[in-house]
Amino acid sequence: MERKDFIEQVGLSAASILIFGCMQACSKSETATPTQPGGNNNNKPIDFTINITVSPYTSLSTAGGFYVDRTNNIIIARTLTNEFIAVSSVCTHQQVTLDFVPNDNNFFCSGHGSTFSPTGAVTKGPAAVALKKYNTAISGNNLRVFA
Repeated sequence: MERKDFIEQVGLSAASILIFGCMQACSKSETATPTQPGGNNNNKPIDFTINITVSPYTSLSTAGGFYVDRTNNIIIARTLTNEFIAVSSVCTHQQVTLDFVPNDNNFFCSGHGSTFSPTGAVTKGPAAVALKKYNTAISGNNLRVFA
């Protein structure tokens, strides 16, 4: 086999491997989980307890603090009146992670300016779908978040 033929064969083999890989990556997966706007994306019931005096939850020890639980896609906030609230941390408009604004007692999307009330209701668009709200219960330093 001449050098030119060898290089041509190697090039064709590499190209076919790349095309096959691309086709596999573009195929529809049966196991993919679609994003669920306004809720967690884990398809599991939410029920967990955290100690607000232990890192990384210490921001919840003071009024106005909040914590984003990225595992469950939940933002937990302590209002200025010391109430605990928990809603989905993902904006229903463009899936941007929310912040809590204690002075306004609302959740804010820095991606496009949507705001949500402590109950998860949209108070300012462009978001049109409410956030999923979770229950909270405090016992000492332990805060339970559940559906």
